[in-house]
Parts: sequence; C-alpha cells; structure tokens
Amino acid sequence: MLDLDRLWRVLPFGLLAVATLIAVADSSLPPPDRVVNVALSATVAAWHWWMVLAHPQWPERALAPMAVYFVVLLVLAWLLAARHPAYALLVVACFPAAFVALPGWYAYLGVAATAVLITGGPLAFTSSQVLPALVGAALAGLFGWIIRAMESEVERRRAANRALESANHRLTQLGAENAELQGRLLTAARQTGVAGERGRLAREIHDTVAQSLSGIVTQLEAAEEAADDAETVRRRLAVARSLARESLVEVRRSLDDLRPGPLARSRLPEALSPLVAGWGETHGLPAIFTVTGAARLLHPEVEVTVFRAVQEALANVARHAEAGKVGVTLSYMEDVVVADIRDDGVGFDPAEVDGFGLTAMRQRVGRLAGNVEVESAPGQGTAISVSVPAIPAAAGWEAS
Repeated sequence: MLDLDRLWRVLPFGLLAVATLIAVADSSLPPPDRVVNVALSATVAAWHWWMVLAHPQWPERALAPMAVYFVVLLVLAWLLAARHPAYALLVVACFPAAFVALPGWYAYLGVAATAVLITGGPLAFTSSQVLPALVGAALAGLFGWIIRAMESEVERRRAANRALESANHRLTQLGAENAELQGRLLTAARQTGVAGERGRLAREIHDTVAQSLSGIVTQLEAAEEAADDAETVRRRLAVARSLARESLVEVRRSLDDLRPGPLARSRLPEALSPLVAGWGETHGLPAIFTVTGAARLLHPEVEVTVFRAVQEALANVARHAEAGKVGVTLSYMEDVVVADIRDDGVGFDPAEVDGFGLTAMRQRVGRLAGNVEVESAPGQGTAISVSVPAIPAAAGWEAS
C-alpha cells in the first residue's frame, strides 16, 4: 500500500508534464505565452513538491497547510487551464490531490471545489458537458472513498499485526523469564534438599552408627580388661561383632536412601512395578500397579522423590491400614508426574493424624515444589496423591 500512496503523490507531476509538452508543442501559441506556461508549470511542480513530497508529515494530517496548498493548486490550475486546454489534465489531477492532501471529509470539499472549477471555470464546458463533469466528480469521490477505506483496512491490519508481534515477543520474554525462574527454583530446591539430606544423614549416623561404634569400643575395652577370662572375652567379642554388623546394615541403608538401587538400573515405572509386586507378596495382599500417559525419563531427583513417596505410602498401608487390596497408579502428564496410592483399609481423619511418615513425605516432595494430598475418612480407606514437576532428565542442574 505504500507504493500506491507514493503513486498518488507523484501523479500530478506526470499529468502536468504531459499537459506542458502538449502546450509547448502547440505552434499556434506565441513563444512568450509558451514561456509563461512553462514558468507556471514549474511553479506548480515546485509548489506540489514542497507542500507534499518535502513535508510528508503534512498530507492527510495537517489541515491548515494542506488547505493553503490545495487552494493555491486550484488557482494555478485555473490560470493554466485558462491559458491552454491541455492543462485540463492538471485540473483532473486535483481530484486525487484532494485525497492525497486534505484530511478526513475535507477531501470531499476539495473534490467539490474541483468540480466547480470544471463546470464553471475557464474550461467553458457547455450545458451538455456539465452532467458528465459532475458524474466524473462523483466517481472521483467514490474512488477516493474506496482507496481510503482500503488504506484504513490495511492500517488496521498492520496495527493488529504489530500488536500480535508485540504480544508474541512479550510471551517469548515471559517464557524465558519463566524458564530462568524455574531454574532458580530448582536450584534452590536442590540446595534445600541437599541440606535436608545432610541433616537426615547426620541424625541417622548419630542415632545408629555412632551409638553402635561407641558400644563396640565399650565391648572391646571390657574384653581387654577380662583378658584372663576366655568365656567373657568371647561373649564381649560376639556382642561387638553383632554391633558392627548392625552398623554396616544401617550404613548401607542410609547410602541406599540417596538413590534407590532399582532406579540406578531402570526407569521409574520399571522400578515401581517390582516394588509394588514385592510388597503385595510380602504382605499377602493384591497390589496392582498401573501406568498412564507416555512414560519418559525424568530427572533423578524427581524419580527418587516419587519412588520414596510410594515406598513410604506402602509402608504406612502395611503398618496402619488393615487393607484388603492396594492400587498404585503412576500418571505422566504434560507438566507433572503423579503417583496415586489407594487402599480399602480402615482409614483415618487427616486433620487428626499426621505421622512422621507423611511429614517426611511432604518435606521430600516439597523440596521439588511438589504437593502431597491425602483423602481419607474412618472406614473409607485412604488415597494419597503425590504430584511432582515432570523435570526432564536433561534439565540444566545436577543432583549431588
């Protein structure tokens, strides 16, 4: 549309040049008249260039200078048309010039003024020519209205496209900001999780391994003091050996908590399936494991969190539920992975019961900005839903 607008602005130059060539080539005119026609034509060209082309911010925007421009253009066209009929082309050029220069409905006043110049001006149209001239003016107004409507629609679409591009750009920025914030959140969650795991390991070492080592030292010291009593020495060493084995078991259990063995060798569904089946065989209960959605490899922190949550939930069922059957469903969704553990046991009131197992589960899941929901009532079984962000395995942060 920009090229068409440019065409309308330079159209008067073309029509003026054609009219001038015709007038100059007219041998019936004396040379002085030809010189005057050329001078007036140059004045029209300079006037149009200065008011329209040299100041592109004026046309269709600034009424005062454009009104002056159009009045002067009509006067010059009137003078030239009075000097030679060829300059009727310049008068015709005033029709599009009205729409090029004058803003809004003032353009139609310019068309009307041009029509008056044609019908009553120096062109000396006969009465039979007036009607065609008026029809031409009407067609010029209609054509100008159509062009303006097209320009308005194009500008509206451009504005809509600009708004859409701006919105897309903003959405891209928001996506980048969201990704950065998620990375920060995951980093903070990881740091919190590491601190929590260190605290947990410190408590377990203090409560188990440290106490066992202290007991071993005591037994060995007692055996040394009773070196002459072989039976006492054997008994003390047997106790020390038992404590050492218990400590080894505790150490292995604590290390296994960092990354469960099944997950080190397979994906989450393949690790949970034998866990659920083995739990059912151990407790003599039907336990059904189901996977919904497209299973995919997730970040190790996510898989460990879900695995431990299911493990803890099954342990709670075994200890408290008195259930007849258990169902575990692992659901892969677009943004989250959800594990649902349901039983038909005795149930409880979640508002009154919040044991250590549920608290630990919430803490572990909360480190990844996840959520734990418990639905239960006395005599109606229990449903635990664990939801964790489905962070892909290739996420830009590492577990320690």
